[in-house]
Amino acid sequence: MKSKLGLAFLLFATMLFGISAVSATTNFAIDHVEVDDMVAVQSGDSIFVERGQDSTVEVYLKGNGSSDNVKVKVYIGGYEYDDVEAVSEIFEVEPGVSYRKVLSLSIPEDLEASDDYTLRVKVYDDDDEIENNYILRIKEARHDVEIQDVIIKPDTRIDAGRPLFVTVRAENLGAKKEEDIKVTVSIPELGISARDYIDELAADEDSDNDEDNEDEEDSMSSNEILLRIPEDAKTGSYELLVKVEYNRGHSVVTKKEIVSVNGVDSTKEPAEPAKKAETVVSVDSTSKTVVQDSEVGYKVMLANLGSEQVLYSVEVAGEQLFADSRVEPSFVTVQPDKTGEFAVYLKAKPDASEGKHSFTVRVKSGNEVLQELSLSADVSKKSVVSTDSLFSGDVKQAVLIGLVVLVVVLIIVGLVIAFSRKNGDEPGAGEGQSYYYYPKY
Repeated sequence: MKSKLGLAFLLFATMLFGISAVSATTNFAIDHVEVDDMVAVQSGDSIFVERGQDSTVEVYLKGNGSSDNVKVKVYIGGYEYDDVEAVSEIFEVEPGVSYRKVLSLSIPEDLEASDDYTLRVKVYDDDDEIENNYILRIKEARHDVEIQDVIIKPDTRIDAGRPLFVTVRAENLGAKKEEDIKVTVSIPELGISARDYIDELAADEDSDNDEDNEDEEDSMSSNEILLRIPEDAKTGSYELLVKVEYNRGHSVVTKKEIVSVNGVDSTKEPAEPAKKAETVVSVDSTSKTVVQDSEVGYKVMLANLGSEQVLYSVEVAGEQLFADSRVEPSFVTVQPDKTGEFAVYLKAKPDASEGKHSFTVRVKSGNEVLQELSLSADVSKKSVVSTDSLFSGDVKQAVLIGLVVLVVVLIIVGLVIAFSRKNGDEPGAGEGQSYYYYPKY
């Protein structure tokens, strides 16, 4: 009898607990989650996601009760510059009904790659919320070059017949090193284009982590690319197209800019014809830092906008008091609508005074000075390595050990010599005797 009463009490308690558990359950539950058509498992294997892509997250729900203001949110943390998240529209949940919500999660292209991130899936209304966590393995794409910036000189507003200089900066966000990156700049409506090459871009992770490749860069700029606006170009806005080809030409990324051209008004008298020879000169930097007894280089770039080829030369003046100069090459021949460049090198004298020194670079054609550039060099003192810094750490310890060993060896050698001399004073067996003859008187 007592056993039957105990069993009945246990059954009643179980039913009561079940009722209370049901009453504590939210109106919704997460059945399962898929990321890019792969089922995600809590505390399970991570799911591969490629950086810079949009990942599709599918959340499957089932209704336990009724709620008319439910939302689904998916997000990951650890991104420095913004929130990486996606939120569904508000929807209604009814008991016994299953739901599927599809969200697109944009993975930033500059998110730290080769790392695990937690994908948080949250379902909530105004009263309750539930959250499940899954692991994503985010990796960079094998080949991925992006255009960081497009620099247009002298401005995006230009007169017809004038030169436009375009510099393109590209960044390698991929896992592989890229070489011979082709940069093409064009204005298709005007029928003009030009190109340049970037020698190489290190892989993103290599440039950040590999000390052996510390001189390699994952972002670099092209040289200035010359586009000459036709003299008969009409006034208006034109699309400037920048195209970067990489991965042996199999991958392409483009960017567009707008250039406003001030053309010749047809109602006015035609403009005077352009001069026979016109040269545009630019320099990579007007001021550089150089250490005493060391060398620095300035790149001087020329654009021949005339109708005939021009033989250019460069001379340096005003540097004699603090540096020695040289120019390579001595002469450059530039064809019409083409560019050339010189390298001007300054080697600061060992006793050059610290501070900024000015000098002049003259670009000449024959004896005619076409343009003068006022440049400067900031001379800094040559650092002297002290003996304390030279013999520090492991090197210092090794030197001390060497000195101790040398002293011990000298002591041993001295003892050997001393014992040898002592033994030499005692005549040994079998040694010859000295006989002296004394005469008798």
